[in-house]
Parts: sequence; C-alpha cells; structure tokens
Amino acid sequence: MTITIETAKGKVVRQLSQEKAALSQILQEAGLPGLDMPCGGRGVCGKCRVIASGALSAPTPQELRLLGPDYDRGIRLACMTWAEGDCILRLPERQAHILTGSGEAAGDWKPLGETWGFAVDIGTTTVALELWDLRERKRLGSAAFSNPQSAFGADVISRIQAALEGQGEALRQRILQELDQVMAKLAQGLSPEGVAVITGNTTMLYLLAGTDPEPLSHAPFALTERFGGFLPGLVFPSLPKMRCFLPQPIAAFVGADITCSILGGGIRKGGVRLLADIGTNGEMALCRDGSLWCCSTAAGPAFEGAGITMGSAAVEGALSRFERLPEGGFSWSVIGRPDNSPAEGICGSGLIDSVAACLESGLVDETGRIDPDVGEEAGLYATYGGKPALRLGDSGVLLTQEDFRAVQLAKAAICAGIRSLLHEAGIPPEQVDELVLAGGFGTYLRRESAVRIGLIPPELSDRVRPAGNAALAGALLILQSAAACEEGARIPKEAVTLELSTSPYFMDQYVEEMLFPES
Repeated sequence: MTITIETAKGKVVRQLSQEKAALSQILQEAGLPGLDMPCGGRGVCGKCRVIASGALSAPTPQELRLLGPDYDRGIRLACMTWAEGDCILRLPERQAHILTGSGEAAGDWKPLGETWGFAVDIGTTTVALELWDLRERKRLGSAAFSNPQSAFGADVISRIQAALEGQGEALRQRILQELDQVMAKLAQGLSPEGVAVITGNTTMLYLLAGTDPEPLSHAPFALTERFGGFLPGLVFPSLPKMRCFLPQPIAAFVGADITCSILGGGIRKGGVRLLADIGTNGEMALCRDGSLWCCSTAAGPAFEGAGITMGSAAVEGALSRFERLPEGGFSWSVIGRPDNSPAEGICGSGLIDSVAACLESGLVDETGRIDPDVGEEAGLYATYGGKPALRLGDSGVLLTQEDFRAVQLAKAAICAGIRSLLHEAGIPPEQVDELVLAGGFGTYLRRESAVRIGLIPPELSDRVRPAGNAALAGALLILQSAAACEEGARIPKEAVTLELSTSPYFMDQYVEEMLFPES
C-alpha cells in the first residue's frame, strides 16, 4: 500500500508491504517532526491528531470520544488508527514560540574553542541553540524547534520506558538527526573545527549520548554517567570535527540544565536566591551565601499542555493569557492572532490565568470543584463527555473538572517542593531575596495568577524575576568563559540534593497545598 504524508516541507511517499500499520508507527518510522504523543501512544490523551483520508480502520468508541466533533473534519488519532490500504496523511504544523538566549557575550572571555561554537539546550519539549563566532565575540545565528522525541511521550518517564522497550536508538537518532540538520545549516561556510556545549536534563543527555537510562527508571535512581567534559563518542554526521562538551548533571532528576540554569540565572551572586524551572519535572535550586540545595518534583505535564482536554504547547492558535474584566466578562490573548480571537487550545500560561480567573469569579471553589449554579448563571457551564466543564468566555476553549484536578496536582507539587527546599535549608520564605523563574513557562507566567492558584507561595509574590532560557544562557557561559566552565564543574559537587519522595515534610505540604487558596 502507498502512504502519502503531506507536511509544510513537502510530500513523503512510503510503500508498505504489510496489510495494515498504525499511523503512529508509519509517522515515527518516517522520522517526520510534528507528531506529539504525550501519553506515549496509550490512547488516552487525544493529542496525536492527523488529517487522514483513504483506507483507514473504523474509529473505536474511545477515539470518537477523544476527538468529539473533530472526527467529522477528517481528523484521526495516529495511535488508534490503522492504514489498511492507500491513504493520505497530513500533519498540522503550527509555529512554536521557543525562547533562545539574550545574545550577550560573557565578560570573562576565555572560550572553550578557537573558531566557532554552539550552545544547545535540549529540553523535554523544546530545543534551542545559538551559534557564536569565538574569535569576534558575536552571535552568528540561533534556532529553536520542538523536540522530535515527543512522538515517544511528553515526559522523561515515557521516553525512558520507550528506551527500555528497545526504542533507545530510535530516540537517539531522532534528536541527533534534527540537531545535525539545524546546526549544519547555521554553520554553513564555516571552518570544519568547532565546539558545542550541549545541556539538558539527565534523561535527554543519556538518550543523546546513547547511555542506557535503565538506572533512571527505578529507585535509587542512580546517576551512572556524570559527563562534565568532551564526549568523543558523540559525533554529528554533517559536522564530524565538532567536539561536544556535556555539562555535569547534579542528580538523576536534577540535570545539567539546572547546573547551567544556576549559572545563567545568577543565583550564586550573594544573598538568598531560589531558582525554579516549572515543568513536567519541576527542578529547583536554593543558594545562600555559597551553600546550595536542589530538588525535583514530579508535577506532571499539565503546564506543558499534556493531560489537559484542550491543552497545547505554546504554538500559534494557543490561548496564552486570560483575565477577568472589572466590569464583567473576560479578555484573552491567542499566540499569533489578534486579542480575543477564537483559540484552538490553551498553553501553560493561559491555563494558570484561566484557573485564577475561574477562582476569582466563583466558578470554582477552593476544593477545585466546578460550581454548576454559578456557571449556569454566568452562561459558562458546559459538559464534556458527560462531565462538568466551563467555557472560557467566547474563546472556544473549555476546561473540564479533570483539568482543574490536574492543575491542583501540578501546582501542589511545585509549591510543596519550594517550601520543602526552604525547610531543609532552615530559611523562612520571608528571607528569600529573589525567586528566579527559568524557562519559557516561567517567563510568560503572570505572577498574580501563579500566586492566586497557589503555585507560588504568597510570601514570594513580590520577589519574582523571570530569567528566560537560563539553561541556554548557562551553556553559553560555559562556551565563552573558562571561569564559568570551572564553576559549572563545582556546582554538582557542592549541591545537596533533597529526595522529596522520602520526605514526610514534602508529603504533608503536598496535601496541604492541594487546595486552592481562598480569596
């Protein structure tokens, strides 16, 4: 059978000899970006949507439930649909909004290389990189793209599991090939010799290096590969003479991205400073006069759009801001479109705003329960799959009762992690000079909304500083500065890692933070 795959870059035609094949398998084997499977293909998230026509399997009741009216527009779920003959697949592509660096050169200029160099941050969801001329001290270019490994699952646990099931080399090749193409394009015309500082969480570095992630899959979560130098075995086909430097992770789930974020976020410059990278795996670091404590907490993928009914990454068409107006009603912003336009989904910053607005409007109480009476009176009450939901004004987006529960779980994990880190260090929240929020989510997050839902302790509300892509900024410092490179090597040795899974204090705080704060 003939499978024609249409993307923004053109058509790909594949000939298959088998009688039928899952669309997800076809797309994964084709190695095309654009397919997200946050649940790892278990058929529960409804995100791996493709436009498909031709000889396809009949939809199951589960697929119809997840798709709703989208099924009538020719949309199918790749993990639940089988090609049974000739068919055409089209991957919807929307531009992702991904932070790169500031473009500033380090003051202490003693770079790792002599000609040119890349700084790369491989995030679980997105990848960002910059190319610098190390002789002229200037940025030559930058790029960002969605991590193509998302086809294997939204979080590190899904990808570790995929690797354990024999997909490790496929995961490695997926990121290696995409990076190779992007870097080769940026470095076109330059001399063959160069360097790259590549950071990321521990799982991302293990998968890139071809290191077996099995020790990361179970207690005691051993860090068997510490990196912290040039890795001779990591070679990019288009840039075979480029040497790759991987900074050292701190722990199994406090990765080299946090090592770099500590550098790039500037939290070791004195006083009491707290860094939080809020995502699926919420990683945090606390520094007081040179002493350093770190931890990670499993917040789940809600803030990155996965697990939310209409959740989305920060792409064009996603609702990114939402607020209640003093005179009544709501206003909102949609990425890449005019304000108050209809949205196709909702990303993390919009989700936090929306939950805060629903709390302020009395549509949801402190237990997280949707109040049907208030919702009906406001004309916003709805049902989804027979269960309570709320429409977010006329934005076209709704939040279900399960969505509010997912936010409660995620925000409780982050806030409890912050409080546990402060408790371990014996520092009252009032003594924190600065809370540095790293990453794209932290940059676009509205402080007022984060405090209103209990994501950030109220004692820290006036001390928040967004740091942008601090991990990439730290990788750049390592690339450009020998002193920063040396400090990056010291950080993992000096850090005290708090294991929250065995902390009674964390569990108590987690339960306590589950409720939304009362107004």
